[in-house]
Amino acid sequence: MIIAFNILLGIIPTLILGASIAAGVDDDRHHRRMFLLVYGLWSITLAMWNWMRSAPWPWIAAWTIFGVAALVSLSVRRRGRADGESAAPTPRTPDGR
Repeated sequence: MIIAFNILLGIIPTLILGASIAAGVDDDRHHRRMFLLVYGLWSITLAMWNWMRSAPWPWIAAWTIFGVAALVSLSVRRRGRADGESAAPTPRTPDGR
């Protein structure tokens, strides 16, 4: 039962990302940063939930690693932009690219 919950709850943020892209939200830098933030926090929440339910330690470790990796990736991306990369939006063509 714990395996099914972990797989189901782990896929939810990815399904939401796919649904928002399918609904026409531009897959730009801001959208990906928000996904990393949400996925990182969600993964850490799942790790805590597993810990509170005395789930097997590999699930706790996996969600903690995924969450910390997503948040570190978000931080590195943000730091890279602050170190000289222009924060100005890129011009788009009339067809939205």
